[in-house]
Amino acid sequence: MATSPFLARGGDGLKLLAAVGTTRREFDLSDRAEGLLRELGYESPDVVPWVTAKALVLAGGATLPEGNDARTTAWNLGGADGGRRATDEELRELAAYLRGLRIEDRTLDTLREHVRKTRLSEFVDPGDLRGRSDRMTTLNNIAKDL
Repeated sequence: MATSPFLARGGDGLKLLAAVGTTRREFDLSDRAEGLLRELGYESPDVVPWVTAKALVLAGGATLPEGNDARTTAWNLGGADGGRRATDEELRELAAYLRGLRIEDRTLDTLREHVRKTRLSEFVDPGDLRGRSDRMTTLNNIAKDL
């Protein structure tokens, strides 16, 4: 059984450590993702619910230092069985975080599927999640109206 994702101190802030395949990997957290985790009361060495860790990877808030394909990495994340369960408050805050992002188009459908298959769907409609190309369409429409 894989160890559940957890936080560790690294550099200036927090890192997310999670099993990817058979290896424990250290993910860099974006300022926004780290802020979300701190707002939820997480600190090193707290266990992070798998649903949250996977959503952060798919949304681009947790990345490997050498770069990664978020979709492939998320498919290989371990630790789904056991560990800490996300509270309603955490899922609500995570849903708000996801709604406020423009997700890489390549990972958008995978993130929507993750939302559908988890309790996140109680707090955000997968269709409410937007990709980066949606933003470009909106900007193009604004430019046309000018």
